[in-house]
Amino acid sequence: MKPQNSLSSPTLWLSAGMGLVIGLVCLILGVGSDLGTQIEQGYLANGFAEMEVLSLSSGASLLSLLIFTIGTVFSIDGTPGVGRRVMLLLSALVVLAMASPVLALWGIFWNPLILLLVVLWSGVVAMLHAGGREREEALRAQRIADEQNVVRMNAPNSPHEKRKPSKKKKSKDFR
Repeated sequence: MKPQNSLSSPTLWLSAGMGLVIGLVCLILGVGSDLGTQIEQGYLANGFAEMEVLSLSSGASLLSLLIFTIGTVFSIDGTPGVGRRVMLLLSALVVLAMASPVLALWGIFWNPLILLLVVLWSGVVAMLHAGGREREEALRAQRIADEQNVVRMNAPNSPHEKRKPSKKKKSKDFR
């Protein structure tokens, strides 16, 4: 049996696409701008130098949104085991959250809230898809194993059927 290629699965593309749609809607609505301002003021209050603000709708932010969303979805789908997938998603979220203070050290303020929301949404949907696919593959493997272990038996004779006499040749030699 040939395993299914992840790139041909429409569910993964839909989960990444839906995550991107959620991110773009959040950008249009200005979700997280107040929290971003509070984070920036917190950095400045803790001794960070004056920072250049990287807009959420800048090319770098949109490119990172696209790359991290699709990368997280396909990496979660390709990872076996629920525990590993959860750890991968949590690790991705921690790395993305820590990108903001690292960029602040370089004098660039970046608000990661929308990217965190999008990666979380897409990652959870990818985990659901991968779990369902694993269950389906396990059931298919069990069905194949059951079919290979079946012992074929002849159908029992019905008591209503009359036996036909066998046509054996009688030998004429009676010595």
